[in-house]
Amino acid sequence: MDIQRTLRAHRQKWIEAGQWQEPNLTDCLDFMATEVAEAIDKRLRMTRGYVRNSAEPAPSALDLGIEVFDAIMMGCIALDLLGLDLDEVARLKLEAMDRKKGVI
Repeated sequence: MDIQRTLRAHRQKWIEAGQWQEPNLTDCLDFMATEVAEAIDKRLRMTRGYVRNSAEPAPSALDLGIEVFDAIMMGCIALDLLGLDLDEVARLKLEAMDRKKGVI
């Protein structure tokens, strides 16, 4: 799946339905940080030893995964706003990491 292209198609449908406002880069990065914080909250709530203020059930791994995906979605939108392709950025980053680790 080309996740960046898939997200573009969904965002276009949402825009046409009047259900999406495209964030600017600053807001997109803020949303990414918010989604990561929500993922951290879910992870903390998975620890049964912590006493919570409400009797909600512990989140599942899928609940946590959805928050992680929300951050990924915002990351893809940020890359779109920068005119960058996720696959190309990932390839460059992974190649650089390989070089740093001496794995070529």
